[in-house]
Amino acid sequence: MVKTLPFRDAMVQLKLPELKRNLFSSDDWIGIILNTYNARIFVKYIERDGQVASYIIYSVVKNFLEWKICFLSYSDYCDAYVATLADWQSFLVSLRAEYPQYRFALRNLRDPLPRQMPEFKHLSSEKFHLLDLRLDLRQLWKNTHDSFKSAVKQAENSGVIVRRCEKKELKKFYDLHLSIRKHKYKIFPQPYRFFDVIWDQMIAKGNGALLGAYSPGGEFIGGNIYLLCGNTFYYKFNTSSLAALKYRPNNLLFWEGIKYAKALKCQFLDLGSSGLEQSGLILFKNHTGATMSEIQHLGFEPQGYKFSQKRILKIMTKLFTLPHVPNALVRWGSSIIYPYLA
Repeated sequence: MVKTLPFRDAMVQLKLPELKRNLFSSDDWIGIILNTYNARIFVKYIERDGQVASYIIYSVVKNFLEWKICFLSYSDYCDAYVATLADWQSFLVSLRAEYPQYRFALRNLRDPLPRQMPEFKHLSSEKFHLLDLRLDLRQLWKNTHDSFKSAVKQAENSGVIVRRCEKKELKKFYDLHLSIRKHKYKIFPQPYRFFDVIWDQMIAKGNGALLGAYSPGGEFIGGNIYLLCGNTFYYKFNTSSLAALKYRPNNLLFWEGIKYAKALKCQFLDLGSSGLEQSGLILFKNHTGATMSEIQHLGFEPQGYKFSQKRILKIMTKLFTLPHVPNALVRWGSSIIYPYLA
């Protein structure tokens, strides 16, 4: 029998196995999503012998852009804790009964069961990289590409300094983050509140860090936000100044992140997802020595599904990322639109 609870109620009433098996299924990350975007997140579960045997975490999205069930909004991937294919089928039957006019979207990395279900169709793929940190630091350095080593040495020889930042420097990170997404990628940045909540809920508690890169003159020219969950360090956000790329801060930031993770005795470094069109980012991650695999985007649409209005989003994104639009207006726009991008 499938039962359902809002996520926060489930945290009080249930013991969910392996909740922290990865960042994106953890209560820390889901709490960030809830507190930033006020998302509607639920848990469906099946009990056997008085214990939770299988469960899925999902968000319900109903807005002017579309209607969908997402596993899970604002996450690189979110593999479910499901014991059998029959349990997955039971969850799907329950969801279709409750939300007959919604499409389903699943970002699948390691769970083989949804790929066996005829209801889920393969929509697209992204690249995923994972670096094994169980090797010693000398071997990790040896496994990086020569161009990666060269860029790290160039940054060091140029006088770039990488250090752990205090929260007051989060605004410098965000200003660069907004600028690069607006001018280079032509997309909305996440709202500042998102990073503020990440800091308070994870970094301030020792479960992450902002590493900042500084030019020889002391200017903040780049930063990486790393988050810690279980035995894995997550390379979650990176930004850098387009005017300071001659210093090669990104390579040094990543290498210092490896050393930081080793000091924390992490076993893996999760480099996250990369769209197939992001060839430069994929090459950078390949050069770190990380192993590449795929995140599969799986989906289901009911017959006659018609609630997608993504063209509205495309128009708004194009308008807000025009070169002459002030950054303050982009920041305001992101706080308005991003809650709809679940």
